[in-house]
Amino acid sequence: MTTTAAPPSTRRVDAWNRALTAHPGALDLTIRRDRVDGEIPHALRGGRLYSNGPGWNVIGGVNLHPFDGHGYVRSFSFESDGSVALRARFVDTPTYRDERRARHLIDRGLGTNPSESWWKNMQRGRARNVANTTVVRWRDRLVAGWEGGLPHALDPESLATRGEETFDGSIRGQVTLAHMKYEARTGRLITCSVRVGRKTRLTFREIDGADQVRATHEAELPGLAFVHDFALTPDWCIVGGNPIRLRVGALARSLLGTSTLIRAVATDERATPAMHLVSRKGRGLRTVRLPDAGWIVHFGNAFQVGETVVVDACVLPDFEFGEEFGYTGTSTPFDPSKPESRGRQTFYRVTIPSAGDARWEPLTRHGVDFPRFHPAHEGLETPVVFGATRADVRFSDPFDSVIRVDLVDRSRPDSLWSVSEEQFVGEPIFVPKPDDPADGWVLTIVTRPLDGRSELVVLDARDLARGPLATVPMPLLPLAFHGEWDSGASVSAE
Repeated sequence: MTTTAAPPSTRRVDAWNRALTAHPGALDLTIRRDRVDGEIPHALRGGRLYSNGPGWNVIGGVNLHPFDGHGYVRSFSFESDGSVALRARFVDTPTYRDERRARHLIDRGLGTNPSESWWKNMQRGRARNVANTTVVRWRDRLVAGWEGGLPHALDPESLATRGEETFDGSIRGQVTLAHMKYEARTGRLITCSVRVGRKTRLTFREIDGADQVRATHEAELPGLAFVHDFALTPDWCIVGGNPIRLRVGALARSLLGTSTLIRAVATDERATPAMHLVSRKGRGLRTVRLPDAGWIVHFGNAFQVGETVVVDACVLPDFEFGEEFGYTGTSTPFDPSKPESRGRQTFYRVTIPSAGDARWEPLTRHGVDFPRFHPAHEGLETPVVFGATRADVRFSDPFDSVIRVDLVDRSRPDSLWSVSEEQFVGEPIFVPKPDDPADGWVLTIVTRPLDGRSELVVLDARDLARGPLATVPMPLLPLAFHGEWDSGASVSAE
């Protein structure tokens, strides 16, 4: 399904490209209290916001697909005097070190080839790991996640890279999802490793505070599936069906160095729309039919009511691999109308009974992505969710708004805070108050590329439309993917 959108203005295209290609490099600076518009709430002081995303998307004059840009971790420390300290570093992977020295693209990526010469591309054998997708605080370190290999560990203070993260060897040599889940009720971090062949094999591991695997859950999905995120309940690990097929011709061109791997896959429209539940209680795999076709990249929360499973998920009508973020090629601009043309992501509440097919209902009329909720409620019912969205309900992204959706009082109107169409908001991070799981603050990075700057914005979680409680001016930072709030405790994660 496609959605008709007006061609973007030249200013909007310029803004989008500046936002995606900003490259400030390593940063160490403090934004004084007198430069903050408003005031940082005292309850946030002493905490820290982390974010990760591609921070170098043009190398040697080549436009990279954002999935291939080098991971750029940012730390925003809320100081006791109301100032904010910003530190930013690249994840020091082998590919980053080599390309920093060479100043040109060396390793092939998911969506980018380093050369226009096919024979040179065929010689690039090392997997490109750029650790650019998620960042999780776990024990004494940060973990920067990556979809095509192992995550990397960083020092939470200096952001220095310590090396590949294997959790005491448990995921060594395994492609592991960037998304991980911290389950507060058990104190465990849950990871998911993926092996793709004729079928898709998933291995979930529950890792305790000593980096020991306490439980393992395995399942084999029927056929090829794209898995990026998962949801969690006490009994189940849940993934979208997301069936894919190989484009044989494009795969051959990729192997010959004339195309990319991401162009060799497509959604399989012939497959039955489904969701897969992997048991955490030794009951194997359960597959349930969804009401209609849909493509799930990100989940909100999930929980159980007796034997019924409830899952909140962002569902796209379809997905075109290779055009993410409006990528059009190594020498042409990013096009912000491409994300609009694929249609909006409907934020559904999916109800899965103990037997039979699933049913769903939309939670809001807005298209939603990057849903975030109370960090201690993973797998448990939660009262409110926040997401990135568009004020124009026809679309989802590029995001210009933050939305609050009440999951208890469904009659309560959504709360929305928006910026202009030439500005962009990032993933909203919810920091709840300890005495009210629906109250607190929402943190988001607003990119204002035509003004040459970004802003860290603090919003009232109960009333987003009230506008920022505090706005912290920053240099122009590249768009980030995912982030996390660290209250300052020695062990925390999402």
